[in-house]
Amino acid sequence: MSIRVTACLFLALCVAFAHAEDPVLLQYKFQEGQVVRYSVSDRDDYDIQVAQQKDAPFTDQKSVKQYRVVKVNEDGSAVLEVMFESVKLTIRSAGETKTLDTQAAENGDDPVFSTLQEIVGKPHVQVTAAPNGQLSEVKPLVERAGQPDEISKNALDAFITLPSQPIAVGTAWREDFNVPIRVNPKLSKAIKLQRRFYFQSLEDGKATITFETKILSPVNDPDDEIQLIQRPTRGRIVLDMNRGIVVEKTVSLDNTVTGFGGIASSMTLKKLHQEVLLNTQVAAAEGRQAN
Repeated sequence: MSIRVTACLFLALCVAFAHAEDPVLLQYKFQEGQVVRYSVSDRDDYDIQVAQQKDAPFTDQKSVKQYRVVKVNEDGSAVLEVMFESVKLTIRSAGETKTLDTQAAENGDDPVFSTLQEIVGKPHVQVTAAPNGQLSEVKPLVERAGQPDEISKNALDAFITLPSQPIAVGTAWREDFNVPIRVNPKLSKAIKLQRRFYFQSLEDGKATITFETKILSPVNDPDDEIQLIQRPTRGRIVLDMNRGIVVEKTVSLDNTVTGFGGIASSMTLKKLHQEVLLNTQVAAAEGRQAN
C-alpha cells in the first residue's frame, strides 16, 4: 500500500472519529396534530415470605398508549394529551388471578379495575412537554384518574429529561429528585434519589442513552427500604434524532428487601418494562401519514 493511500485512509479515520465526537443536541420534536403510539409491556414478579407464609404475586400488562400533540408553542414545547387505547392486564395475588381485557365484549365490574376502565379509550391527562423532555402543567382530564404526578409518570414513560445544550457521545449527566416515604400514619419524610444518564452511542441517526436510579439518602430501616423497593431501576432509550421521537425504551429492576415489619421477612421484586414505537404512529393534522 502506498504512503499516499495510507495517509488518505488515516485522514478519513480521523475525520470520522472527529464527527463521532461532535456535540449534538438531543431533543424531542413536536408537530401539531401528531399522534405518537407505543406498544407497552409491563411485568412485575414478586417473591414474598413473611414468617412461614409465602406468596408469589405478579402483574402482567400489555397495552397500547398514545400522545397527541394539541398545540406547539413558540419555544418548541407542546401541549400533549395522553390516552391508553387498550389494556390487557392479569393480576395474581393470594392464589387468585384476575384479568381485564378492554377490547373484550364483557369484563364485569370488578372494583380492582374500575379506575383503569374509566380512563381507557379517552384522553386522561394533559401535560406540557419541553423539547428537553421536562414536563409541566400536568392536568388530569378524567375524574378519579389519580394524582397528576402519578398519571404523568405512568403515562409519559417515553420521556426522560435531556440536556438543554449539545453534548458528545460519552457524556454523562444527572438529575436529582425527592420522593416521600411514610414514617408513621401522620408523618412522612423526603428521600433523595438521583437518575444518572449516559450518552452511549449515535449510529444511523439514533441516539442510545442508558440510565440508572440511585438512592442517595441513607436508608437503614427495612420498613423504609420496602417503600423504595421499586426505585433503583436501570434502563435504556433509543431516540430517533431526525424525528425527535423515542423509538424504544426498556426499564428493569431486580431488588430484595429483608427484615421489614419487625419480623423474619423477605421481598424480591423483578420488573421489566418495555415500550416500542408503533410505525403507524405519526398522523399530521391534515390527515397525512408521516414516516
